[in-house]
Amino acid sequence: MTDRPAAFGWAILGTGTVSHSVASDLSAVDATRRVGVWSRDAEKAESFAAMHRFERAFDSIDDVLAAPVIDIVYIATPHATHARLAIASLEAGKHVLVEKPIGVNADEAKAIARAAEANGRFAMEAMWMRFAPAYVALREEVANGALGDISGVRAAFGLPFGHPQSERWSSDLRSSTLLDQAIYAVTLARDFLGEPLNVTSGATVRADGVDLTLHATLEYAGGRFAQLAASMVTYLEPTAAVSGTNGWATVAPPFWATDRYRLHSGDLGEAFGQPADRVFPQQGFGYVPMLRAVHQALSTGATQHSHHPLSDSIAVLETLDILRSEWAVTASA
Repeated sequence: MTDRPAAFGWAILGTGTVSHSVASDLSAVDATRRVGVWSRDAEKAESFAAMHRFERAFDSIDDVLAAPVIDIVYIATPHATHARLAIASLEAGKHVLVEKPIGVNADEAKAIARAAEANGRFAMEAMWMRFAPAYVALREEVANGALGDISGVRAAFGLPFGHPQSERWSSDLRSSTLLDQAIYAVTLARDFLGEPLNVTSGATVRADGVDLTLHATLEYAGGRFAQLAASMVTYLEPTAAVSGTNGWATVAPPFWATDRYRLHSGDLGEAFGQPADRVFPQQGFGYVPMLRAVHQALSTGATQHSHHPLSDSIAVLETLDILRSEWAVTASA
């Protein structure tokens, strides 16, 4: 049996807003060594390393991957680079935690899975929602029958981000409300309803292919359905709801990082008059549970985590691929 390091050495690729939050939350995780940071902007890397007490800023990604003290790489660069950097890291013997989306399509996610298996390394998409205590508890209550048989899901994520010249609007970097926002709604729908039988959608897509807003209906056997929406140019109420034959649950905003939900269950009087609030204090910026789960997996030698295996990331991206293909047909019609 291979000895596990007393502390896992982390490197972060990319110094955007999310990376700052993840780096801060790493300080609350035991057995962590904050080794290095890389950014396309060397000054940003130096500033980030000093702010979050990483040991050094690296000049190149090759230097990161060659450093033996680094065990795991967190990749938070633009979408278009995720698969390339994840595969290079895995082939260099590093474990990877890749900011969502793990790839821009299912084929890229499958390539990462193959690289992880070939090199015996851990790989996971950083879908922090699946590790949030409130979300975990909701899934458990639903699985135990609190809402009866699930019949419908609603979820929306619409927030205006940046400006048309920002990276969030770049076709080359695969900017996309589908990949940035809708991925959470589709993940939620899959968690409570499974794989859809049919998908219909509409979207606002720029001439360069960047999707700005979308709405979708996912249909399931027995008349069950999910209604989803996302936007990076306007507000859409960032809540979610799960409904069933014995009640419904509303997930407080932002649903993908919530610390609470309200359960309405029982007969009509109980459902309307006696709701139960479930509240779970957030740890740090909300990434702590996910980061601890990664460490748990690494400490046992696991190459995937049962809460969010690569097969689930691939399945969600397959649904996103179907949505995207529908818009392409519409645009060419």
